[in-house]
Amino acid sequence: MKLTYRDKIVAAILIAIAILLIGFFALIRPTINRIKDDKAIRTTRMAEKEKTENTIAQIPGLKENIINIYTDTTNTARVFVPREEVKDTAVIDQTMQDFADKTKVTLKSVELANSTLAPIDYYYEATSDTFVDLRKSADVNGDLQTEYDASVAESTSLTQRAKESIIQTQYGIKVEGTKKNIYDYLEELKNYDKAMVINSVAITDYTFGKNAADAAKVSLPDSKDGEKVEVSAGEGQKITNTSEAQIVITLYSVYDMPEPNVEAN
Repeated sequence: MKLTYRDKIVAAILIAIAILLIGFFALIRPTINRIKDDKAIRTTRMAEKEKTENTIAQIPGLKENIINIYTDTTNTARVFVPREEVKDTAVIDQTMQDFADKTKVTLKSVELANSTLAPIDYYYEATSDTFVDLRKSADVNGDLQTEYDASVAESTSLTQRAKESIIQTQYGIKVEGTKKNIYDYLEELKNYDKAMVINSVAITDYTFGKNAADAAKVSLPDSKDGEKVEVSAGEGQKITNTSEAQIVITLYSVYDMPEPNVEAN
């Protein structure tokens, strides 16, 4: 078929348009795909940004919580004897001497044992459910069992609680004084403001000279306010109203927690 001049012109225009369209789509498709990829990346980045902003917003609260926990822990730990004081006994020795001076006993010797790690025991009343069968037969509504469970709840909880370990150091003390003096010394130990337990007290002469005086057929003078008195028993022997006492205590220690660094570097 022979094309006219007009047909040739129209065909040329159509071919040119087709070439332009093909070139346009060939160029625009990668751009469209790139835009889609950029949108996906932007969505991911925005999610990451939001997560980071949320984390940053929580930092002041986290810092405050950490500081509060540190403060509470430090305050709780104040009751324990510092580790450096049980390693170098000068402070403890001086404390025991101060108690001795205050109560008028003679501090004759002190001895510190090596520190050990040992579990802390809980003090609780051991219960034995002796009347369980009788209670069950009478417990129509279950109230008796509920009442019993509530009455032993604390003891039950303590028996099931895990025992934590702590640094323990035993300290042996030998003092000499009158009955009142030694009792006053024990009272000072009891009121000591650090974590300590009196494990044992052994008094050499629990009569504080009375038996010795009776055996020698003499009488000890009256002791005013627990003061030391003595009586001659012949041949240079003197009997006093004093006795030695061996006291064993346990000191409890923990390591100091360093202050946490919550500031960003």
